[in-house]
This record gives sequence, C-alpha cells and structure tokens, in this order.
Amino acid sequence: MKFDLLYRRRWLLLNIPIALLAAALLWLSYTVWLPQPPRSLKISAGLPGDGTTQLALRYRESLAQLGISAEVLTHDKAHAALQALTGESPTASLALASGLHAAKLPGQSTTDLKLQSLAVIEREPVWVFSRSPLVAKIKDLRGLRVGIVQDDALAASAAQLLLEHSKLQAGDVQWVGVQRSQLANLLIDGQLDAAIVLASANSEIVRVLTRSTAIQILGLEQVRGLVQREGRLRPFVLPQGVIELRGDIPPRDLTMVSADLQLVIRPDMHPALQRTLLNIASQLHERPSFLQRQSEFPRLTDMDFPASPVAATALRNSKPWLEQFLPYGWAQLAQWLLLAFLPIMLAGALLLTWMPSWFDWRVNALLQNFYGELKFLETEIESTASVRPIEIRRLLQRIDDIDMQVMQLDLPPTYADRWYTLRSHLASARDRLLGLRAR
Repeated sequence: MKFDLLYRRRWLLLNIPIALLAAALLWLSYTVWLPQPPRSLKISAGLPGDGTTQLALRYRESLAQLGISAEVLTHDKAHAALQALTGESPTASLALASGLHAAKLPGQSTTDLKLQSLAVIEREPVWVFSRSPLVAKIKDLRGLRVGIVQDDALAASAAQLLLEHSKLQAGDVQWVGVQRSQLANLLIDGQLDAAIVLASANSEIVRVLTRSTAIQILGLEQVRGLVQREGRLRPFVLPQGVIELRGDIPPRDLTMVSADLQLVIRPDMHPALQRTLLNIASQLHERPSFLQRQSEFPRLTDMDFPASPVAATALRNSKPWLEQFLPYGWAQLAQWLLLAFLPIMLAGALLLTWMPSWFDWRVNALLQNFYGELKFLETEIESTASVRPIEIRRLLQRIDDIDMQVMQLDLPPTYADRWYTLRSHLASARDRLLGLRAR
C-alpha cells in the first residue's frame, strides 16, 4: 500500500483498529481471563425448616453483609439438594449436602456428578431417641413405634442401615412418618416410642430432645462394621455430660455415626466467591459445640466429593494480597485494573504514539536508501570522467532511474521538503555529469 494512502487513512487503517483491539482485549480480560465475581448466589438446601435450611439462611445473612444477595432454595425431598447443581440447566451454584445425598441420586456417584466440595462444615449425626428406659440398644426397638420425618429419604436410609446392623428388618418396627415440627412433641407425649433423626446440633428437634429428661439417646455397638458397609457414615464418640454437664446428658459415652455436611459447589464457581464462602464457613463453624472441638471445622479431609483446588490454598490463608485489604468485589476489580486494564491501555497508547514515529522512520529509510545510491554515484563521477568518459552515459542513466523512482514515491505532504531536497541533489549530480561530458 502506498505511503500517501496509508498516511491519509491512518485513522481508519491503523488508529481505529488499534483502539478496537484494545477494547476487545479489555472485554476478554473482564469476562474470560479475570472475570468479576457474581453479586448473587442461589443456595440449595433440604426440606423447609430443617437444619440445612436454617444454616443456609445464616449463610445468606453473612453474604448480605458483603453485598451479595443469596436465595435459599428448599425442596420437597431432602436428597434433592444436589439435583439443583446438576443437569444442563442447574438452578443453584452452592448446596449444603453430604455423600448421602449423592447416594440417593439414581445411577450417580460423587465423581459422576462432577461437583466439588469446598469444605466439611459440620457433622450430622444419626440420632436415635427413645422415651423408654428399657430400650438400651437399637435391637430393643423391635415392635415399637419409630417416628421418622416424612419425605426425608436420607434419614430413612440411615435408619434402615442401623436396623440392619442390629439384625432387624424394616417390618420389625412400626414406622410412623410425621412432620418435622411435630416429631419431638409426639415422642415426648408418648405417641411415639422412638425416633430416628438425621440432624445437626442446631436442629430444633435435637435441641429439644437432647435436653428432655424423659428422652434418652441410644448409642451403637460394633460400629466399625456399619462404617465399612456405608463409607459415607463416620463414627464419633459423644462424651458423657457433653450436652449438659449438670444433668449428666448423656449419662455415658456414646458411640454414634454421622454424615459430614459439606459446601458442595459447581467447578465453575468464581474463585473469589469460593474464598468468601470459606471465610464465612470459618466464622460460622469454628466455634466449639457438644459435637465438635474448637476449629475442627471447616476441614478438607475425609470429604465425599473431590476437593476444590481453591479451597486447599484458601484454608492455608494463601489468598491474593488484594483480598487482604479490599472487600469482596473491589479486590477483583483492582486486580483487573492492575493486571489487564492498565497494561492494555498503556500498550494501546504506546502504539498510537509510536505510529507517527514509524511513518517518519519508514520515510527516512526510503530516502536514505536513495541518498546512499547517490553517494556511490558521486564517488564514481570524478574517476569515471577522467578514466572512462564513456561511462558518463551509464551514470546519467542511473541518476535518471533513481529520479524516476523518487518521482513515483507517493509520500504524505508532511515529507514534501525531504522529497524536493532529494530531487534537487539528483539534479545537481545530473548537471555535474552533463558538465563533465561537455568538456
């Protein structure tokens, strides 16, 4: 392309494309390379009013303090919490669930679901409550009315495992499905003989029944065989008097099993949001209770789902330095400004500033090439005129060829003075040769 055309259309051919390229790079960096964290979140919990739903509401309150709006999704089936994260059109990006939830999804395993766990946040024991002092072991439940929460397939599955572990069949007890809000009262009033519940320490059922003098908690025997059969259940010991020291509740050490409640996420969750959720989890779960020691949770060991790569570094306090000084969202924006916006804008500005210098350098290179040829001609003029006068014609032809090439240069008007200067030098050299030939 001729220089004059390129120079005259430099805005259309160079400046505007550079600006558009910079804008495209900024957009890609903002959406793909360093995307900004979301300002909204959907949390999938279990049944309305159960422990996971109450815990999800606490997460929603903590997220709201950081400017993140969260919506808690409940389900008519307890094990449906994970289904909100799976499929082609997931309705949530975070679920409070355990491996028992995955076990209830047909044909699915924790690896097939392609989900990740941020951390284990608390344990959900399988509680066996009885109102009869004659019931000391689970096998003593034979023929009794055992209450279980309706639509809670996780608790029903855990209860079935306990019965089979104690050599009981499902028909050996009288199952009574009741509403979660009514289970504790029915057991205390004597309308139920026992109840099996899968719930955390913060559950209303657990708080009421563990502190009722008419209710006792049953432990398990030979729990190792049960755990080997169902690896998603983990044993722990409930020490004597840990619930209430004064009332000696429980009256002895009890061996129990529990499912580990975890923060389960989709792998595409923004790393900054993952770190924020882990910070909230540390604030909500690190305090001790009768089911856990100080700072026992959150943890990254013995998880039912593959661990998130972000969680491993975040729990070691290895988070980006900007997040240590700036709040959620602002740290990511500052990172984008430092790593993408400023370098791209600086590079674009340098290119736009360099374009005039490039034109000047290119024109000077062309003209300097002709000046170099003219210099070689001038060194030949004296020797040629005195030794080989016949060569003057050849030199004149070379000067004419150079002059023709210079005339064909389509330079911008800015460089007209250099163009005329070169032609005047060529004319001087031609006159000199003509003068020598006239001798």
